[in-house]
Amino acid sequence: MRFAVLLFASAISVSPVNPLVLQAVSDYSDGPSVELAPPIVATAAVPKVAPPPPPAPPVPVPAEFEPWIVRAGHKCEGITPGLIAAQVFSESSFTTSAVSYSNALGPGQFIPETWARWGVDADGDGSADPFSIADSVMALADFMCFNVDSVKAGITEGKISGDPVDLALAAYNAGLGAVQHAGGMPEGGDYSTQTQPYVAKIRGLEKSFDAALENRV
Repeated sequence: MRFAVLLFASAISVSPVNPLVLQAVSDYSDGPSVELAPPIVATAAVPKVAPPPPPAPPVPVPAEFEPWIVRAGHKCEGITPGLIAAQVFSESSFTTSAVSYSNALGPGQFIPETWARWGVDADGDGSADPFSIADSVMALADFMCFNVDSVKAGITEGKISGDPVDLALAAYNAGLGAVQHAGGMPEGGDYSTQTQPYVAKIRGLEKSFDAALENRV
């Protein structure tokens, strides 16, 4: 049996190879390589999901404030009803009789010196009253529009950088001079502990108040 196996193996080793087969193998190995395109994988379209609505504001806008806040929120570019509502809420919680320890008065918390410049008789009752909803809210809007315009001018001149509305809020809280001196958002001391949180709080509430006001129209 061992002898037969050896004979079989010997016969295989000496079997002639067809030269045509060798040539075909040589031609294939020497030819250019072919890169196969990656397979096309079908993917399902991802449906667009609308962002969730903003949360409800901490308190509703009182009915007596609403028409004036809506009007004030359209006085200039960048100022929205939601922003005005958030600002009045942050200043006084919509309290008409509010008086701060620094003698800031009414819903917009104007100190007497600032009111002397910005006070208006918005409701036409013959008196510019910081405790009046109409007068205070419209004066606040006028002051904010002035701040926005002043900040935008500073940005155009290359003297200020930052978001105009953020900086207008900072100017309302700390004074336009603080923003101009800092060349943007003031920082350090009371600016970091009071002004910056003031701006962040109002911007954080703006969309919530805007949505609430739109739903009541």
